[in-house]
Amino acid sequence: MSAWLNCKLSLVLTSLLLYSVPMFAQGYEPSFPRDEAKKVQESDRFVIWDVTWYKGASIGLREHKLDQVSVTLTGGAVKVTRPDGTWNIEQERTGSVRFVPKGTVDSEEGVSVEPSRTIVFQLKDLAPEKWATTEGIPGQFPRVGTVKLFETDRVVVWDETWKPGERIALHFHYSQAAAVFLEGGSIRTISDQGVPQSLLSRKPGDVINITAPLKAPHAEEGVDGSPRAIWIEFK
Repeated sequence: MSAWLNCKLSLVLTSLLLYSVPMFAQGYEPSFPRDEAKKVQESDRFVIWDVTWYKGASIGLREHKLDQVSVTLTGGAVKVTRPDGTWNIEQERTGSVRFVPKGTVDSEEGVSVEPSRTIVFQLKDLAPEKWATTEGIPGQFPRVGTVKLFETDRVVVWDETWKPGERIALHFHYSQAAAVFLEGGSIRTISDQGVPQSLLSRKPGDVINITAPLKAPHAEEGVDGSPRAIWIEFK
């Protein structure tokens, strides 16, 4: 076979490889929407889903089109299978938080007798809007009662608990953020003049999504129970 023909065959094979791999990768269904997931909210930064994992119900191989943070509300075991056939079982507990980068391809299947439940925050690709800051008034985080769980190049994830009578200092919200409550209770907001304002009752599974800056700063304190929430805050 001539060198010229060898070269032509090599170019053809290279072209086939270059074009077939992206076409194959694009063949996966997106991770959302799907039957086991209910859309809770959508804003310009988040798509938020309430997902139930039923035993033996596999979603098949799907591609995560967006970065996502998952927060477990009801613990259970989930089998995760990858395209190469390898798999592992992840034992999630209430409050478990997991980050999955976009482009990940996997199949998930509940393996617990009792269904487990997760709130999934998909992070849209838009750059976060920068809100104006006010000198002398801190942002929402960090603050009393919070623990930073982890951060990525885009978001910081916080675990917060409000304790009865424990005052959270006056603050503004300078970043877009969303949260889901793991434990319920009541929270009071307090104006910058020290006047009690709204009394907010929260229950497990409640989702909040901060999409606009506050008009005035406020403080907070727990009133009843020990409400606990996982926050996802854009940087």
